[in-house]
Amino acid sequence: MFTMNSVLTHEERTLLQSLGCRDKAQAIEVLEEIKMVLPVRSDMFKSVVMLIEKLNNEGIDYAYEMTAVGRLDDENNG
Repeated sequence: MFTMNSVLTHEERTLLQSLGCRDKAQAIEVLEEIKMVLPVRSDMFKSVVMLIEKLNNEGIDYAYEMTAVGRLDDENNG
């Protein structure tokens, strides 16, 4: 059986799940809005920017990452 590993960290996945976005495009849009109100020197700003870049530049299967399978693979490997 082929098993995909999660690309997102547990923290990134938890943040995306808490936003409740239906797809990757909406998640990027919401993260861009969040980024605008965060202090530039904050850790959260850095995390949001890195997550936006990861969603834009890596071939992430958003639906897979939001499932229990994605969480279990990441937790079992790390």
